Amino acid sequence: MARYINPATDFGFKRIFKDEEITRGFLNALLKSEDPTVNIAKVSITDGEADDSSKDIRRVVYDVHCTTDTGEEFVIEMQNEAQDFFAERIVYYLARAASRQQGKGQIKSLDKDGKPLFKEWDYHLKNIYGVFFMNFKDAKHPAPLSHFAFMETKEKYRDTDVFQYWKIQMPFYRQMKESDCKTDVDKWIYNLSNMENMEKELSFTNEIPLFMRLEKIATYSALSPKQQMQYDDSFHNYVSYQGQMDFKYKEGKAEGIAQRNKEIAKEMKNNGMSEEVISVIMKLPVEEVEKLLAP
Repeated sequence: MARYINPATDFGFKRIFKDEEITRGFLNALLKSEDPTVNIAKVSITDGEADDSSKDIRRVVYDVHCTTDTGEEFVIEMQNEAQDFFAERIVYYLARAASRQQGKGQIKSLDKDGKPLFKEWDYHLKNIYGVFFMNFKDAKHPAPLSHFAFMETKEKYRDTDVFQYWKIQMPFYRQMKESDCKTDVDKWIYNLSNMENMEKELSFTNEIPLFMRLEKIATYSALSPKQQMQYDDSFHNYVSYQGQMDFKYKEGKAEGIAQRNKEIAKEMKNNGMSEEVISVIMKLPVEEVEKLLAP
């Protein structure tokens, strides 16, 4: 068993990000990387909302929601597999969080009996942030850490701060060295991405003391026997799912190669080459070439 739990598992992700001190520290590092004046004093963790109740999707997506002391909301999610319309799902997730703020009136004044009077909701929203850990690379946007917001397309000014989200591509951080980490948020993501393979203490603990708390929380031997059983089950589900995805990928790749060989063989045949010549060029038995040329 590895020294640290894997944050890409359901148990590992929630054990780490349901700790309010860890989550507050990580979010401060993320926000301070762009605005050093930001400081989240406190967060309150709430249960995440799965976007599907099936066991299969729970192996792919886990989330935790939290609210800051100033009322801002964060959706922190681990995504283990690429999917169609990922960006659209992010927008839907954040919009759903916004809809929960609808109708929360604000005290306007007190009546003669001292009871509060409320004005109508005027669409004022507290900021809603999304943080999406991706346990895969996005071929369309190959960047380790990306920040998205509502921007004017020509002048690049931000129209509203209400909706913002970050994509974190963990495979990039697994390829990094410690010396590649220039900011505190880089150091956070580096540890989270690599801890399952670390055999000693986490990196940068002398620079960021909160990593010692992360180390304690994430150490497998520090879990109770019941927690170890829960993690083992979660890890087994994670590994099984990854195995299924690897098999499907290899199966699809093999089918693609076979189809391509068939197209090449037929093209050479149409150009007047014999099966024997095609066999030599493609380095395949004549019998295999005949199968490729079969209708």
